[in-house]
Amino acid sequence: MATRRLSTYTLAGVLALGGVWLLSHSFAVGGRDYSELAHPNLPHANLPQAELSKATTSSGPSEASVTPAAPSIPIRRKNVTFASSFVYHGDVYMALAKSMGDVMDQEGAHGQIHVFAQPFPFGFQEVVEDLQLWKHQGVRANHESFIDFLNSETGDGGVDLIIFGTCQYDLPYWHDALQDAWERRDAGHKFKIVCYVHNAKDMDWRRWVPYWSRRHAIRFIAIGNHVAEAFVDMFAEAADSHDPLLYTADFEHIPVDVHIPVLRIPSLPVKESPRNLIKAVIQGKFEMERRDYARIFQELISSLHEDPAAWGYLPLEGRTAFEPRHDSPVPPFQLLLVGSQYLGVPTELEHIVLIHRDLPYKEFYDLIADSDIVLPAFADNSYYEFRASSTVAIATELNIPMLVTNRTRRTYGFIDDDRVVVTRPAAMSEVQALKALRTGDASAFLASDPADIGLSMGEMPAVREGVEKMMRGGWVKSNSDWEQWRASLWEKNNEVAGRILRDIS
Repeated sequence: MATRRLSTYTLAGVLALGGVWLLSHSFAVGGRDYSELAHPNLPHANLPQAELSKATTSSGPSEASVTPAAPSIPIRRKNVTFASSFVYHGDVYMALAKSMGDVMDQEGAHGQIHVFAQPFPFGFQEVVEDLQLWKHQGVRANHESFIDFLNSETGDGGVDLIIFGTCQYDLPYWHDALQDAWERRDAGHKFKIVCYVHNAKDMDWRRWVPYWSRRHAIRFIAIGNHVAEAFVDMFAEAADSHDPLLYTADFEHIPVDVHIPVLRIPSLPVKESPRNLIKAVIQGKFEMERRDYARIFQELISSLHEDPAAWGYLPLEGRTAFEPRHDSPVPPFQLLLVGSQYLGVPTELEHIVLIHRDLPYKEFYDLIADSDIVLPAFADNSYYEFRASSTVAIATELNIPMLVTNRTRRTYGFIDDDRVVVTRPAAMSEVQALKALRTGDASAFLASDPADIGLSMGEMPAVREGVEKMMRGGWVKSNSDWEQWRASLWEKNNEVAGRILRDIS
């Protein structure tokens, strides 16, 4: 029995060894080691075998050699059309066109980008040409011919990606025709819709979304992190609804991206450093519900009464308006209001507040780029909660720091960086901060007791620390910091454009 058991075990061992030999050699058929084709979701799956053994036995990731990048997903959407029935926001969506063109160039993709929109207002077409925002140029036509173009080819070579510049107008405007165009196509030639969204509360058009979300044929894109988050929250709430029309719309899986429309503006002025703070800008429509003009005006008048010399002006002394002090060691302060529509300015400020309305883009860029600092001056919480301000992108593309609070930095995450903003404590108003930065002296604010509680602002440790940090950092930013910051932003923008072109979330 022992002999028979030994023979049996010997035979089993031989068979096992033979199996191991066959198994090990089967991985090298045709001279290729197929043991490297591990599942991509497993740890170390894409490491060469020599690095695999090292990585799995090392005490930490720093001991492993460089891990090869995962194979790139190829661009799937190559026939892109930007369309808008709304005359504005070309500066927003053509920034994405630039990113998509750059990604196509990097990938060597032979794509085309078409534009169906009204003529760009305020001379923006010249900016498009000068900055080469439109690469891989296809058709440029009025928005009214978009649907005919969409239906002109429904197979290979047809439009496979549609980007709406202002979805609240564009999706309702074209929805029925889009649905007809979708149903004309076979399963292998369906298009995808990308919706630019600007305001998460302006959602009367949401009823048009489910047709596309049920078909996984729509995604959203915002120009601010908080707007994207507001849409994600809104979609999550709809997905949790007990209404079958809502929970079957698959809102939960609509991708929402963020692309910041910061352009590469050439020939920005080279400014000396150090220099004096002379010109501040508030940009936006001249509407009290958008910018807090009334409060800024009142605080500026009060500060001028208290210390006119700090601003470079003479005391009022019976005059109707503050007059410039020509012997001021620092040129008189100016507040530039840049926007559209009408706005009344208090008589006292007629030499200080200068209004510029409806400027062509190049003059608009030149004016703001020649200033020193930008004030958001948001009138309410909407710009922190559900809509984004283009002022933030405009300031950063023109190398002009914004005077913000930590709340602004958190809300608009892409400016949460000392290289591009000046941060004031929330307890210190814009006018108080401007005076301190202009004079290099924050003592008046720190000594103040605006609530009349027997405790000065400077006696509050966190407030004092915030003021001191602001004063130490100053308001002048270096060109190298701007360039590094923008390069990082453009890289992230291109990543977003790449995901959309590759049709991945």
